Amino acid sequence: MAIQKTGAIVLKTWKFGETSKIVSLLTRDYGKIRVMAKGARSQKSAFKGCLEPLSHIHIVYYDKKTRNLQLLSKTDLVDPHVRFMGDMLRTTLGFAAAELVNKALMDNEPQADIFDLLKNVLSSMNKYDGFLEGLFWYFEETFISMMGYKPTWDACLRCKSSLGLGGGYFQPDSGGLLCPQCGSHSGGLRISPESLDILFWMQKAPLADITRLSPVPGVTKEIRKMFDLYFKTHVDLKNGLHSLDVFYELTQGGAI
Repeated sequence: MAIQKTGAIVLKTWKFGETSKIVSLLTRDYGKIRVMAKGARSQKSAFKGCLEPLSHIHIVYYDKKTRNLQLLSKTDLVDPHVRFMGDMLRTTLGFAAAELVNKALMDNEPQADIFDLLKNVLSSMNKYDGFLEGLFWYFEETFISMMGYKPTWDACLRCKSSLGLGGGYFQPDSGGLLCPQCGSHSGGLRISPESLDILFWMQKAPLADITRLSPVPGVTKEIRKMFDLYFKTHVDLKNGLHSLDVFYELTQGGAI
């Protein structure tokens, strides 16, 4: 049995027994793991305040390779992301990012780049105001690229011509678009040039600038639908993300 120390983000928790918790964590050094936090729900627990979902913490745990549930020994709070508390829109978007990671990643596979992505996006959601859904779009776009399915927004998959002002037809299997001429017979989700401009720009945009976006409802609907199709094609998300459905209901955007 080894003693491991690493940074972690709390993805999800479950009650266990009278006073304990099972916690799903994304760690920087060891990937996604599950730990038992004994006595975490008791009033005098040493874990008190550290195991709330979305919290950034530092942990010490006992790792035994022959079991799937490890034993949590110590936690230190790095960033509680206090602005999530009592803000349902901010919270549901943060939960959606955590839910996506929890569902999409395999256990015990180090993913330092995805840990850093989630940490930075949650920190930005906690820090900034404005169009916070744009930060979730950025998370989705970067996450699926890190998973090996980087989308292409600038040129037609078939004829390689610039998509320019005409938009295109999104092809979730291929991770890109066909131009209006190539896509008119092949089909796909119609994506406007306005949506493509946002998606292309977000690939390199500072996170603070993304919150200044103000897309019209039609563009928002297109981008939501596009990511929904993309993730359901490449990741086991047949039922979507519950937290994101709640966010859509709160914003009266309607779940996809």
